[in-house]
Amino acid sequence: MRQTVGDMVRSLAVVLGLIGILMLLTWSPTPDPVREVDPIPVLTLATGQASFSVVVPDIDGLRATSVRWEPTQYSREEPVWHVGYVTEGGEYVKITQSAATNEEFLKNELVGVTPEGETSIGSRTWLIFEGDNSRALVNVTAEATTVLSGTVTLLELETAANSLATAAVLD
Repeated sequence: MRQTVGDMVRSLAVVLGLIGILMLLTWSPTPDPVREVDPIPVLTLATGQASFSVVVPDIDGLRATSVRWEPTQYSREEPVWHVGYVTEGGEYVKITQSAATNEEFLKNELVGVTPEGETSIGSRTWLIFEGDNSRALVNVTAEATTVLSGTVTLLELETAANSLATAAVLD
């Protein structure tokens, strides 16, 4: 039993060294929790099939996280254009468009917000809806209902509404 404190320290150093090497070999950086999608294929499909001008916000720094062109149970078989984004600040903003103008479609899109008035952005009049953690702008025309909503500020939402561009302009 001629073991000394020095032997214990050397043994501990060897064990810690092996653990360190193992950690270096198995370590990987934490991936970005936002899973981006490419909206262009679905945007192209929607633009070709829609009876209205399909629009998207033309703002730098938006990362598309969800995209769909399909009817919903509330749109009465009308296809709905939907694309959701994460902003550079980590907030969420989405645009939803459809030829559906029925009340059920709008109620489904405006869950958690109440009417607060209206504003003019560009040549369009938008209805303003506010909630605790979200807000929405709604524009209803004879061709389509456009809902722009998210957790961004009202000013950022108005900026997004002012930047809306058709797919042809974005090409």
